[in-house]
Amino acid sequence: MEIKNQLAQCPNGHYYNSALHTSCPFCEQGGIPPTEPFPGTPGPAASVEPYPSAEGGVSFSRTEPIAVDRAAPVNAHFEPTMIGGDLGVAGGGDPVVGWLVCVEGPMRGNDYHLHAGYNYIGREIGDVRISGDQQISRQNHAMIAFDDTDGVYYVGPSAGRNLLKVNGKTVLNAVELHSYDVISIGTTKLMFVPLCGEHFSWKKE
Repeated sequence: MEIKNQLAQCPNGHYYNSALHTSCPFCEQGGIPPTEPFPGTPGPAASVEPYPSAEGGVSFSRTEPIAVDRAAPVNAHFEPTMIGGDLGVAGGGDPVVGWLVCVEGPMRGNDYHLHAGYNYIGREIGDVRISGDQQISRQNHAMIAFDDTDGVYYVGPSAGRNLLKVNGKTVLNAVELHSYDVISIGTTKLMFVPLCGEHFSWKKE
């Protein structure tokens, strides 16, 4: 059975086969908004002209590729998962509970603030960003956590391919972190300096 194809356009800009429908089926269904032109293209939707198909009928006009500006910045938003509860510091925000100091690697001399809960380490995305070290995964290479309930720090691997070491020993699971421990990740070495502990805590008494 041959199906005729007679392209028509309703006042709202919808295209339909007038050989099968006496009026626009899209408008009859209701709730379908009028066809709008793609932002940045000239003229209304009705200016789109059909072209003949190989079978002698009529088809829609060809779709042109959309230019993409690959130089435009991509906003990568990272939300760390928090554990340990709210420390309740006036003014809001996450108070610093310790630091990592880069003692070797591309970011030598830089320090990184740690907060309660999970602190993810990555080359471009995370709480601790080690720029320039190509042996560190872009995100979630490793993590450092502080449990403010017990006042204990931990360090462990996350999703990175290269091994994580603490004081020269490979760490395959999370281990407790102590003052001045040295974390090796990629070509970078980070010295851990705690703030909270026996002598200080952000928790309200």
